Amino acid sequence: MPTKLTQKQIIFIGFGFFILVLIGVVVYFNLRHTNTASQAKLVVWGTDDQKAMMAMINAYESAHQGSQITYKQINPASYETQLLSALAAGTGPDVFEINDHDLPLWENVLAPMPTTNAEQFSTVTLQNDFPTVVGQDFVDNGSIYALPLSLDTLAMIYNKNLVDSAGIAELPKTWDNFDADVTRLRAMNAQGQITQAGAAIGGSEASIPNATDILYLLMLQNGTQMTSALSSAAAFANATGDANPGQAAFDFYLQFANAGSPYYTWNDSMGDAEASFIQGQTAIIFGNEAMLNDIKQKAPFLNYGIAPVPQPTGATVFVNYPNYEGLAVARYGQVASAWDFVISTLTGPTDVALYNNDTGTPPALRSAIQANVNDPVLSVFGTQALTARSWHEVDSTKINDIFNAAIVSVLSGSSDSTKALQTAQAGVNTIINSQ
Repeated sequence: MPTKLTQKQIIFIGFGFFILVLIGVVVYFNLRHTNTASQAKLVVWGTDDQKAMMAMINAYESAHQGSQITYKQINPASYETQLLSALAAGTGPDVFEINDHDLPLWENVLAPMPTTNAEQFSTVTLQNDFPTVVGQDFVDNGSIYALPLSLDTLAMIYNKNLVDSAGIAELPKTWDNFDADVTRLRAMNAQGQITQAGAAIGGSEASIPNATDILYLLMLQNGTQMTSALSSAAAFANATGDANPGQAAFDFYLQFANAGSPYYTWNDSMGDAEASFIQGQTAIIFGNEAMLNDIKQKAPFLNYGIAPVPQPTGATVFVNYPNYEGLAVARYGQVASAWDFVISTLTGPTDVALYNNDTGTPPALRSAIQANVNDPVLSVFGTQALTARSWHEVDSTKINDIFNAAIVSVLSGSSDSTKALQTAQAGVNTIINSQ
C-alpha cells in the first residue's frame, strides 16, 4: 500500500519541481542567446580598410565563440551601386556602412534595433553614450537604425608658417575675426590676381570638394531652418520677419569668391584646395580628419595645425558640421544577431578603439572623447562632435548637387544669390515630394 505523503513533503517536492523548471527556462534563454549572437555568421560590407575592420571583428569573434563574421571591402566609388544591386538581388550583407546624412536613402531596407536587443541598448543609452547629433542622424520615430563608427567634423586646418608670417598670434574664433585675417593672409599681384589665398572658401565643388558642407555649416550656425518641422518641405530660402538667415549665410560664403568683395580670396580657377594648401599657396582650408590624414601622407613635412571652425560673433551655442560613417543592419538579414554585433563592437570602448586607432578617425563615444581631451588633434574633433548638428536630407547626393549648382550659377554670373537659393529650394522640394 503506497505511503501517504505529508503536507510538508508535498510542499518540498513542489518547490523542487519549480526550481527545476526555473533552471530549465534560464538555460533555454541562455542557449537561445548563444545561438543567435555567440554563434552568429554574418557578412559585413564597408569602404574601410580590411585591417581596421578586422581588428574589431576578431575581438567580437574571440568574445563570442562560434561566431563567424566576414568583411568585404568595397571601392567607395562603386559602393552605393554594388550595395543597391546586392540588396535588390537578396545577396546583400547583414551589416553595412552608411553615411550619417543617408538614413532617409537607406531606411526602407534597414531593420531598426529590435526590442530583443533592448537590454543591451536603448535610445536612453544612445543619448548617454554618444553626442546629440547621432540621435539626429540615426534615429527615426523613436527607433535606432545605425550606430557610429566614429564622429568626424569640419575643422580649420592652417599653415603655421603663413599664419606666423602674417603676424596672426591668435587664430580666428569668430567669422568676423576670420574676415580680417583673410585679408592679412591673402597676397595679390599688381593685376589683382591672387598669388596666395587666405583661405579656400567661397568656391564650388570644382575646387573645394566639401564646399556644400561648409555652406551648410554657415547656414546652421546662422540659425537657418533648413526644412519644415516635419521635414515635409525645404525652408532654407525663406525669410523670417525681416531676416533671412539662409540668404545671409549664402551671401557670406560667396563673398570670398567675389572679386569685388574686400574679402576676396579664392576662385575655382585656383584648382584643388587641398593641393593648393599642400603647395603652400593657401593658408587655411576646412576639412575633417580624413583630409588631415591625406595631408599627412602627401606632405609629411608641412608645418600645419588644426583649430576649431569659427563661430558667429556673440554665439552662446556653438554649431559644428559632421560627416561620419555608421553601421546599419539589413532588414532581410539575421537581424537580432547582426544588431548584437553592431552594439557589442560600437559601444565597447576597447573594441571600437581598435577601429579608431587603425583609421585615425575621431571616436564617437563620449567616454573616448573625454579620454582624448588633452590630445592636440582629437580634442578639437571631440569638442566639435559635442556641438555637431545635422539636417534632414532625403537624398544627400542630389541635394549636394543642387546646392553646388546654386554656387556655380552665382559665380558664373548667370544668377544672383537670391534667385539661386530660391531655385535650390524648389529643387530640394521636388526631391522631397518624389519620395
